[in-house]
Amino acid sequence: MNNRKILVVGSGIAGPALAIKLIEQGADVKMIEARSEAEMNEGLFFGVSPNGLNILSDLIDISRLYEEYVPGTLRFYNAKGHRIAELDAGYQKQIYGSSSIQIKRSAITNLLREKLTSLGCQIEYDCKLQSIEYLGTGIDVHTSKGKLADYDLLIGADGIHSRCRRLIFPDAPKPIYTKMLSTGAVIEIPGWEEPSEAVEMTFGAQAFFGYSTTNTGKVWWFNNYDWEQEPNGTQLKLLQQNIKKELLELHQNDHHKINRIIAASNDLFAYPIYDMPALKKWYTAKVCLIGDAAHAISPHTGQGASLALEDSAVLAKCLVKYADPEFAFSRFQQLRSARVTKVIAQARKIGKAKSRPNPIAHFFRDMLLKYFINMEKKKMDWVYGYDVDELEI
Repeated sequence: MNNRKILVVGSGIAGPALAIKLIEQGADVKMIEARSEAEMNEGLFFGVSPNGLNILSDLIDISRLYEEYVPGTLRFYNAKGHRIAELDAGYQKQIYGSSSIQIKRSAITNLLREKLTSLGCQIEYDCKLQSIEYLGTGIDVHTSKGKLADYDLLIGADGIHSRCRRLIFPDAPKPIYTKMLSTGAVIEIPGWEEPSEAVEMTFGAQAFFGYSTTNTGKVWWFNNYDWEQEPNGTQLKLLQQNIKKELLELHQNDHHKINRIIAASNDLFAYPIYDMPALKKWYTAKVCLIGDAAHAISPHTGQGASLALEDSAVLAKCLVKYADPEFAFSRFQQLRSARVTKVIAQARKIGKAKSRPNPIAHFFRDMLLKYFINMEKKKMDWVYGYDVDELEI
């Protein structure tokens, strides 16, 4: 990387993964993060599929992810508790080298941070990006902690509500609220003895509910349901305080396990689900967006983290190969755009299936879901078999 001085904004997954690759190629990388270090340990869990795990294995020791996890097999139930379909993830290891898993977000971010520390790269927390100033061949960045001067490149990896995106593309579309909320918690339930085998997904009478048992015996759960008006920060805090009663009412006619899980929960998370309209460009001459900052995806396919990891690997290769950063950024978007668009479309389709259907839709879903899942399983090679090393960069 010829000692390029690079600033990465955002320390979720895409930013640190890219930083590790660039540092290993000789770049001088600094990272800033708007959240506090303590906030980085908050949040729930998500799925990571083989395409993401295989990239992650080049960055960290992924065996440590299995200290607390859930296998990626998905089982689907109707409101009466009858299993209507299953998507077994066990076959994936033989074909792709790893199988999908559910893990805490902090499990990945903490391991990436450890690797960055070992490479001599520290993250500046509570450091909010305020403005970007182009000065000839360099970039100056103004933050809540002062000025950062004379950077060659800036990478915006600061999520769906990216400040970096708003600064470089002030007329770009904003995230759209999908009129759906997601809630969840990580809990321990006395006497809970379910084996850790799969994520149990229920199409409830009024809302979608998923839970799983980790290999340590904890219960991880999430819920999706329709919420017409986008909540602001204050409303969201009030919602989190009162959401338990709302959830118990929503699932009162569903399988009894769901109400047992909700009743045992106290510190619940709640957050709106957004969709991000496509951006025409992800880059300028010296700034490039990656991960959710460039192409946020709703959480319905479990591909957000894996797409972010793919981005980091592809962009690193482009920056190593091409001396002209703008051309490298252009090639990066060219290589990623079609794939990302296809995965996002799939997530939107699944998200619609989670909204509250009518009784006729219930009937046909229960009858046909297993056939659709088996058909889709055969088509998933394009997702799970993605290999960055096979790309013609």
